[in-house]
Amino acid sequence: MSDQHTQNGNDQSTDKTEWTKPASLFNILGDKFAPIADLQRKQLPSWSILVFLGLLLLVFVWKQIAVNQAESQLEKGQAALALQLEEESQNLIKKAREYADSQYNQEEQRFGQVLAWAVRDQLIRNNLDQIDQYLSELVKMKDTDRAVLISNEGKLLVSTDKRLVTEEASNLYSQDILDLQTITIKSDVAGKKLLVVPVMGLNERMAVIVISYNPPPLLTN
Repeated sequence: MSDQHTQNGNDQSTDKTEWTKPASLFNILGDKFAPIADLQRKQLPSWSILVFLGLLLLVFVWKQIAVNQAESQLEKGQAALALQLEEESQNLIKKAREYADSQYNQEEQRFGQVLAWAVRDQLIRNNLDQIDQYLSELVKMKDTDRAVLISNEGKLLVSTDKRLVTEEASNLYSQDILDLQTITIKSDVAGKKLLVVPVMGLNERMAVIVISYNPPPLLTN
């Protein structure tokens, strides 16, 4: 028993001695890390490197194409949205203008009716000077250009623009305007509005007033 214990002690002592030897330690570590060393000594074939680089290039190109497509779709979407907003804005402005025109037309027709009554009274008295004063006051109003009184025969009876006194009415306005029988608002070729006010007598039209003015601006803000 004592001998066996002595023998075991000697074996353990021998193992410890072997472990502590540098050569033995290197051998053990070398055995454990041998696969890593073998992997380092091995080299990948050149074709596999080319395949790997090709895959990287393919991924990069695909990513760039995807980004370009996304940017293109975004730009198209933004352009379509801007066009839609512009069309909606124009439609709103058009509707606002139509509504404003309808309101202005009603007011202008009322004004034209009152003016026709006043001018008719002076025409009956053959008082063209008083009519001239009426029309001269009108052109002092903002955006009013000129006002004229024209007889049924096409003669210019009164004009706030004295340069037109000798002009023929047909040189200033078309015949369809001169022949109007009701208060009408028309557009001029110069972008102005025309308020045409027939002056009616008891049985027939006595004359026609034509007032030229700039249309009021439509506020869009």
